[in-house]
Amino acid sequence: MTTRPARPDPPHVSATEMAILNFYRASELRGGLVLATVAERVRDPELFLALTRHGAEEVEHAGLWAETMRDLGGRPWPSRATAQACYAEVVGRPSSLLHVLALTQVFERSVYAHFVERHRDPATHPRIRRTLERMIEDEKGHLSWVRRWLDDQARARPDVLADLMRRYAAADRVVWDRMSRDLGYGRAA
Repeated sequence: MTTRPARPDPPHVSATEMAILNFYRASELRGGLVLATVAERVRDPELFLALTRHGAEEVEHAGLWAETMRDLGGRPWPSRATAQACYAEVVGRPSSLLHVLALTQVFERSVYAHFVERHRDPATHPRIRRTLERMIEDEKGHLSWVRRWLDDQARARPDVLADLMRRYAAADRVVWDRMSRDLGYGRAA
């Protein structure tokens, strides 16, 4: 019995899809750079390692999105449009480590939900689905370590953190609605 070789994935996606992938790429790169900058300022060696690893994974994700774009017949282009820029328009720049990691947790939760939703969508291109599989696993780790750190902070300042998380969750809904409108894709629940 002979088997047919697997058919390659169709090489191209729409211009809108390519713009979304470039947005993901730019946002991952920016996120990695932000976390690296924050890591430079911390004194706790465990927190330094967590921030550095997380930032490195975000930069790696930017590379994976660039590879995905290339494999689909596109190429990345410079862009200042990032998720971080959208959040800064709504809530301003985070002013402390607590603010950065609270916002990171809220954003990573939404990214995880969005990636899972896209991965499950039968209309998602197989090449994009493979990249999402890798990202989803990494996002679980990001959510875990940041949640543990925030839980530690909540013991000392529960009201401050609860208020911050509520405020960032409300901003998150505004940001995802804007990104959905501007980029032309749906928001995960």
